[in-house]
Amino acid sequence: MRTTDVVQGYDLWASTYDRIDNPLVAMTAVAMRRWHPEGRRVLELGCGTGRNAPFLLARGFSEYVGVDVSPGMLAQAARNVPDPRARFVRSDAAEALELAEFDGALLSLVLEHAEDVAPLLAAAARAVRPGGWLHIFEIHPRWRADGGRAHFAHEGEDLYLPSYLHDSAELQAAMGAAWTLVSATDWYADPSASAKLARRRGQPVLLELAAVRA
Repeated sequence: MRTTDVVQGYDLWASTYDRIDNPLVAMTAVAMRRWHPEGRRVLELGCGTGRNAPFLLARGFSEYVGVDVSPGMLAQAARNVPDPRARFVRSDAAEALELAEFDGALLSLVLEHAEDVAPLLAAAARAVRPGGWLHIFEIHPRWRADGGRAHFAHEGEDLYLPSYLHDSAELQAAMGAAWTLVSATDWYADPSASAKLARRRGQPVLLELAAVRA
């Protein structure tokens, strides 16, 4: 087992990311079917290959901005989502982005890679208007405690990305005064979404948080 850094890892993973059976991505897709975001402009921090952009644009958003640190993932996103309403920006999501007045921000399977999540949540707060929303999907802390983490096969070797355990209490505390937590939901393994979830049957695998900008 070898651990690689986030940028290098996702650059290597980019070309195959959307073709593998990723149980967390599959469970996120299940959870998103019950999510009904509203607004005109939406920001996704850690957009990866742009897999969530079509869902958000189909919900009626007129502008989607996806931010990521990996050039490889962003190149894949641009190919996957040629929609003129979408654009992709390379940046460390924790930096002070010159992006503001979004109606909402999405962080999907991103916070696992941050030892300190506060800068990411602060970046989202800077970008979202008062009264706007924040939505988080993340590996459930129980699965992370059991050893679950982002990894992929490359040239016959399993590569692991940096991964940190965050529970809902920690995430709520890191939101500070900028965000008001509205809900926290545990999603349990659904083997119909991914065969890889069969061994986690009856156990929580995904954490979903919703918050409103103060």
